[in-house]
Amino acid sequence: APFVVQHENRYGSGASQSSSLSKSIRHISNSHEEIKFISCYSANGACFSNAQMLANASGRPVIGYYGKINKLTASLDNSGRIFRPQHKLAANICYVGNRLLSAPVQLGFGLKHLLTCHSNGNVR
Repeated sequence: APFVVQHENRYGSGASQSSSLSKSIRHISNSHEEIKFISCYSANGACFSNAQMLANASGRPVIGYYGKINKLTASLDNSGRIFRPQHKLAANICYVGNRLLSAPVQLGFGLKHLLTCHSNGNVR
């Protein structure tokens, strides 16, 4: 979903997850090539998008994708948008925006999880 990153069974804002993702990528490749962020909705939200958060955290250009995406569709020409690292003030504003926009999405996932657990009789 836009503005949210899932890691294991937890959800967090793209802003909060971008730093750890950037560090993981740096361990794999220390080049300055663009990062192909093959993640659904990673370009949605423009300057508040998860792709922009990763570009700011990594200092590298990031290709983000609109809507649902997979490795096959990501390889098609013109299927992504390039996000470049922003200046500090713009990056800080967009970081806050991403966190604010992720809150209702995370709340929705939480409610869905509660309802699913409740309907399966898994409430503790």
